[in-house]
Amino acid sequence: MRHAALLLALVLLAPAGEDDIRVTPLVREGELFVSFSAPGAVTDELREAIRSGLVVTFTYGVELRQHVFLWFDRTLAETEMAASVRYDNLTRMYHVSRMTDGTVVWSQTSASEGEVRGWVTGFDHLRVAPRAPLAPNAEYQVHVRASVSPRRAWLLWPWGRHDATGAATFTYIR
Repeated sequence: MRHAALLLALVLLAPAGEDDIRVTPLVREGELFVSFSAPGAVTDELREAIRSGLVVTFTYGVELRQHVFLWFDRTLAETEMAASVRYDNLTRMYHVSRMTDGTVVWSQTSASEGEVRGWVTGFDHLRVAPRAPLAPNAEYQVHVRASVSPRRAWLLWPWGRHDATGAATFTYIR
């Protein structure tokens, strides 16, 4: 019953506004690295859900786009990052796993709630590999969208909802 009430609290969270995720692109030696953070992602309701032992996953979709005049923006690269957190009530330890495109790349245990909050809401120097080399003096955008699960899904509504989004524009100068 407690889990059901916490899930309902997760569903009732208000959608966040634009640019709730701070995005910082960095191009070094022709490679793109993206850092981003969502400082307001862990609300009090979400904190309670985690402390109850419910596994909560933060999923971040990162896209590199190039503006195309009078047409849809062209997507040059996509990657998905996820961070799952589980609290063990017996040991009072948090277990965090990070995944890139479905593969676990890092796992850590901590007793510090603040440290865990940083691990699930911020990523530094994520390499984003475009399908083709970046064109010199061209403008690009990095979009990051985030969602938190578990959440209740509307069976008849086919589109998803992101909890937070962010974007940053940069010009590749060689």
